[in-house]
Amino acid sequence: MAPAISRLAFTMGLTLFLLALMALPFLTPGSPAFVVDVMALLISGGFLVLLVWSIQRAIAHRIPSHNHHEEDSDDSSRPSS
Repeated sequence: MAPAISRLAFTMGLTLFLLALMALPFLTPGSPAFVVDVMALLISGGFLVLLVWSIQRAIAHRIPSHNHHEEDSDDSSRPSS
């Protein structure tokens, strides 16, 4: 996923999550608006978790770890000191 699209999706998800969180204290528990607000929190929170997981996975595939690189190198190709 392109970095600009990831940033836009994260910003939109975080905005929805924060707006639903800010409205929560002013709603009566058990009311239809309260239920919808909790559902919005769960959906936007789940979206953010999946988005962050996806971004971290994409970054891990692009940047190989240092230990993985050392295991793949051949000792015989290194110059002797």
